[in-house]
Amino acid sequence: MVKKIQGLMKYIIVVVIALAIVLMVKLFAGREAFSYEVPIPAVTVALPVVGTMEESLTINGHVEARSMIPVIPLVSGTIVDYPAKAGEQVEAGQLLAQIDPEAFRQQMLQAQAAYTGFESSFKRVEGLYKAGAATQQEYDTVKAQRDAARAQYDLAVLQLGYASVNSPVAGTVLAAPLSAGSVAAAPQPVAVVADLSDLVVRLQVPEKYFTLFSQYRHQLKAQIILPQDEVGLSVAGAVAGTEAGGVKLAQGRFDTMAPYIDGSSKTFETVFQLEAGREWFTPGMFVQVRIVFNSLENVLLLPITARKMDGTLYFLEAAGEENLTSEADSAADSAAESAADLGAAIGGRLGALNHRDSVSDNQWLVVPDAYKNTLFVVEGQERVLAGQQVQATVVELSWEKSQ
Repeated sequence: MVKKIQGLMKYIIVVVIALAIVLMVKLFAGREAFSYEVPIPAVTVALPVVGTMEESLTINGHVEARSMIPVIPLVSGTIVDYPAKAGEQVEAGQLLAQIDPEAFRQQMLQAQAAYTGFESSFKRVEGLYKAGAATQQEYDTVKAQRDAARAQYDLAVLQLGYASVNSPVAGTVLAAPLSAGSVAAAPQPVAVVADLSDLVVRLQVPEKYFTLFSQYRHQLKAQIILPQDEVGLSVAGAVAGTEAGGVKLAQGRFDTMAPYIDGSSKTFETVFQLEAGREWFTPGMFVQVRIVFNSLENVLLLPITARKMDGTLYFLEAAGEENLTSEADSAADSAAESAADLGAAIGGRLGALNHRDSVSDNQWLVVPDAYKNTLFVVEGQERVLAGQQVQATVVELSWEKSQ
């Protein structure tokens, strides 16, 4: 009897489990299938802007006066008068230092006395020679002695003149390192005089730019930038002689370029003359020189941040490179019309353009003219892939405001 009851209980349990399974299958089968839809990425797009691209490089240097002359005394002695003062304007021939002239005056008097004696002897022998009372040898000997004495006298007069150290050119005294009572002697200059109206920057340019500079040497332009606090090089539109973004500027004109490359430093020298705005600068100042060696006018530009690290630019395919037909042009015109409605949200599929080797600077890159009416992704490009459907918001780029 017990065995029958146990067998019946097992049967009942099996039936209950089977009914539960059937019930659960019916329950889940009646529910709707769950699906996850990936949201469409949002990006920002804009038409390229027309502007000027300047290919340039920036090199550090120092301002120099083209004519910076150390005035070195040609005789030695104690300075008894020293009117030279740093910062003062001087004229050519103006006294900078007076060396004690007494020793040179005495040498001159001694040489003068000797010359006078030999001159008298020469005149006496010359009279005898003409009268036939002196030989040719006697005449030549006295004449040579007279000429040597005259040379010694002239040298003594010259040295006496060198005791007055004068400025060889008009300019500004940059340094006056001595004082009255000091001993003046070569090679120590008594002063350094420079023409501050003619300032230059001498740059050591890497040799890889030699061919480029040779090709564009007559088109080279430069901005001489004087850092104040923090220097930003987005100063292409700034006016020379004014402050812009914490910097002071002067325009530089190409002056000379070395015809050879220094084998030890692997550089070549290029000199630019400071023009407009040079009043900010003085010799010795550290500057940054932005050299523009090529200028592309009226080209299509995009912010350089629109390009991914691998060089890819994304665009809405309506005006893509593969569809540059009359039909695509019509679509491009529609895209351009949509762009006129700033802030508009439009959908589209992305195309890709590899633009790694495009001409660019630190702000902009050039895109081909065929993409004039193409809407390019300028924000959000790192989150999308080519061929992906996106939701785009149209914005406007401004080249002038970004200078």
